[in-house]
Amino acid sequence: MKDKKYITCDITVIGAGFAGMVAAARASALGLKTVQTGNSSHLYFASGLFDFLGVYPLHSRTVLQDPLTGLSLLQKEMPGHPYSKTSLEAILKSFDFLTRFLQSAGLNYIKPEKGNRSVLTSAGTFKPTCMIPETISKSRLLKNDTNLLLVDFKGLKGFCARQIADILKKNYPNILTLSVEVPGKNGDLNPTHLATLFEDSSFLKELATQISPFLDKVELMGIPAVCGVNKSLEALTRLEKMTGLDIFEIPMMPPSIPGLRLKNAFEKKLAKNKVHFLSQAKIKPPRFNGSEFVLDVMNQNMETQIRSRGGILATGRFPGGGLHAQRGRIQETVFNLPVYQPDERSLWHHLDFFEKQGHLINTAGVETDSVFRPVDTHGAIIYENLYAIGTILAHNDWVRLKSGSGVSALSAFTAVNDFYKKSTTGH
Repeated sequence: MKDKKYITCDITVIGAGFAGMVAAARASALGLKTVQTGNSSHLYFASGLFDFLGVYPLHSRTVLQDPLTGLSLLQKEMPGHPYSKTSLEAILKSFDFLTRFLQSAGLNYIKPEKGNRSVLTSAGTFKPTCMIPETISKSRLLKNDTNLLLVDFKGLKGFCARQIADILKKNYPNILTLSVEVPGKNGDLNPTHLATLFEDSSFLKELATQISPFLDKVELMGIPAVCGVNKSLEALTRLEKMTGLDIFEIPMMPPSIPGLRLKNAFEKKLAKNKVHFLSQAKIKPPRFNGSEFVLDVMNQNMETQIRSRGGILATGRFPGGGLHAQRGRIQETVFNLPVYQPDERSLWHHLDFFEKQGHLINTAGVETDSVFRPVDTHGAIIYENLYAIGTILAHNDWVRLKSGSGVSALSAFTAVNDFYKKSTTGH
């Protein structure tokens, strides 16, 4: 028989992906007693880049150097999109809060002075994004005539310096490559293990030695984003001093070390802010007792009953389990909220995978009011103090728009602020 305990709190955040973490961060920063349930390991698959709006209009696949040039058009043409429910000022405030919160947890992010940044990826392509870890910031120094050294590590899958150089050579002809031997390591290299080596002085000295033959030929170095887990910027700075080169990290395919850093930073600061976290928790269908949410969750050998005055639904889409596709319809899995979706299954996807208009299933999700409270098919609020945030929101093909982090930060920040305002003013 499982043990059982009872928790009373102000707000419960259901989900521990990016949106859920931002919601817990904002709630705890405002002094709300917060409980969070979910699986934070999903952040290990995050790139660590924070997108605002990278592509619009979708059919033209126009990459935006400045997200503001696409935002006003999106707000006119897509009234149901989460960005259309708010203002530019609110979006920017959510990013400002997120930057300060992560900085207080020891993870520095850089906001562009103007527009998006184009960040080099392990695929040899450039991704438009808004905020980047400081360890990636010197990628801005890459110009067409830059003498660049690309470094990879033998045994590290998903990153090949020579392949990236081949893709870039037409526009960036002055690229040299180096494949580093990690002492004592044969076969496949685990990214996390490699990242921990960067926090070892002897490893950095050995790495600097292998780089030394290139020092009079290049001025900038790109390296896979594995330069430390807990002290990444410190490790990168030390390597720069040893070599005299400017160095930047290049995001890789998952599993992502910048995603792991993000996970660790959130968890460290949220624990300090006394957020009660229930990991790997299985949630029973919620009940309502007047204005209270009653949520029973089970993890390991403990059953916990949570009573809270407000709820934040941040369970994500299909990979996170927030949405479930049945044979003929898509269902929200916790509260059984109405889901905006194509009328029939045959409309979920186009036959052409690269259809310019995208696939309608990617716009399915929960519809909300302007502060992200779920609404029914007539636009009526379903529960006064329940909010839905992040990728579960409808009308946001976030992968193609490159708006995932921005919508998550905005909706989390707005929802928690609204709950806090009602809690303190009574309306």
